[in-house]
Amino acid sequence: MRRRLLITGLFVIVFCAWAFYPAVLAYTFTGGERATATVAECSGGGGGPRPTTATCHGTWRTEDGERGEGEIYGLDYDQTHGRDDDAVPVRIGPLGPHANGWGGSWNYFLSLLPILLFTFLFAWTRRRFILPGRRLAESLLTASGDVLVISESEGVRRPDGSPYATVTTSLEPPPGHRRLQLPGRPPYTRDQPTLGSRDSLHRFQPVVDAAGRPLMHLEHRSDRGLHPEHVLLDPSGAPRLLIRPDTERGPFRYRLLDPAGAGVGTAGPAENGNMTTLEVRDAGDRPAATAAKLRRRRVLRIEDGVPPLLRNAAIALVLIKFVNID
Repeated sequence: MRRRLLITGLFVIVFCAWAFYPAVLAYTFTGGERATATVAECSGGGGGPRPTTATCHGTWRTEDGERGEGEIYGLDYDQTHGRDDDAVPVRIGPLGPHANGWGGSWNYFLSLLPILLFTFLFAWTRRRFILPGRRLAESLLTASGDVLVISESEGVRRPDGSPYATVTTSLEPPPGHRRLQLPGRPPYTRDQPTLGSRDSLHRFQPVVDAAGRPLMHLEHRSDRGLHPEHVLLDPSGAPRLLIRPDTERGPFRYRLLDPAGAGVGTAGPAENGNMTTLEVRDAGDRPAATAAKLRRRRVLRIEDGVPPLLRNAAIALVLIKFVNID
């Protein structure tokens, strides 16, 4: 929460700083007091033999008769050189008189386009991905049945806050660990910064219930040139399930394979491909579990009658979301 507030506050500060001058100009051109300025002296601005802007000083008089003097903004070269009449209509704003209105300061408003585009993309992403996933998570949290709440800091808990399981991370395999190697692992062509100078990195997560009994172990594999994959091990360290990326179906999709390579189920985004959601299906394509992100937690609902292996696979898939492995 604190980090999110810090990021939001920083974004607001940057946006306000970036938009301050264009906002002042917009106020000046729409609500500023009308006046007539008399140019006293100017010096050319810009570059090249014929500058296009000018820094000018002079006096002005408003329609109410008030007078002022100082710098006059927004004048161009043609308005300050070679003219017999140096009276220029201006608008008086918080920063002083500005000439030529919107057309004379279009470049300042053009500078707003990047941040406006970023704001539009942020709003679209929030509406397309974050809000639907959050609504699904809230509905799962209040649904009847077997519901778990999983977070990186608190492990696996029931909706009432009572512990279901704790999760730790280790580079050492559990006692009795047996390696599962199945053919057909898809290649990976992107950079793999997690590996550093290594060719492979295997990490393990013991999952222990509230009474201290091991429920399962998770093995996370990262090998150079190959897609990451994950193995669900039983308490004795024997492999029970391989979670392998299904690159043919698209990103964030997985195949669930038993030690013999037979399909046990599939997993992928729910909610029309929303990557903040997850749906697990059995070998018959029947729903087994659904999960969605709710802020820094993920809510998982497991269907009635789901076999223990698929139940553990659903928990493992949610935990994988918190593992930085590539």
